[in-house]
Amino acid sequence: MDFNNILNQVLGAAKEQIAKTANGNETTNKVTKIGGGAAAIGILSMILGRNGGSNLAKLGSLAALGSMAYQAYQNYQSKQNQTQTDITPTGFSADETNDTSKIILQAMIAAAAADGAITSDEAEAIAAEAGNDPELQQWLQQEINQPATVAEIAQQVGRNQALASQVYLAARMVCKDLERKEIIFLANLAEALGLNEQFVEELEKQAGF
Repeated sequence: MDFNNILNQVLGAAKEQIAKTANGNETTNKVTKIGGGAAAIGILSMILGRNGGSNLAKLGSLAALGSMAYQAYQNYQSKQNQTQTDITPTGFSADETNDTSKIILQAMIAAAAADGAITSDEAEAIAAEAGNDPELQQWLQQEINQPATVAEIAQQVGRNQALASQVYLAARMVCKDLERKEIIFLANLAEALGLNEQFVEELEKQAGF
């Protein structure tokens, strides 16, 4: 599966049409009209249905996500009075590999599911919007039924702080009004990714919180 294409479709569709309140059918129609593929429809429907995800409208592509993460890193370094950075702008550029996009998508889905268990009816409805691609259906159903844990996400990210910041930023922007479970999820995610509190604050600001 082309996870780069799926992620960019989700972010692009969100930028074009996310509203604070959205009807599932209306969302599907709008995504379809602007060229969102089946995967984008299924994942975006999940995000909108669970949390709102209106802050994703600030993004539009994986490149935009990297740019926002780097801006947060620059602000963090400035406040730490560090004149030299250990991560260059290219470290935050769109590393458009399937693995990178897959990790970010998994984090977004996990964030959408963090406020509570997804019911079987919701899971079926979301999966149904993913079209007739058996491979895509299987992957999305798996992620819905058993979202990636923070430990699994962090293990895939490794020591890549640039990717870690993008993963956290994407997950944070999925969440709208934080509830207790979401707060715990994000705190655990930041810790697992090795992001310190000051840097997380800058990422939060970039996300508009």
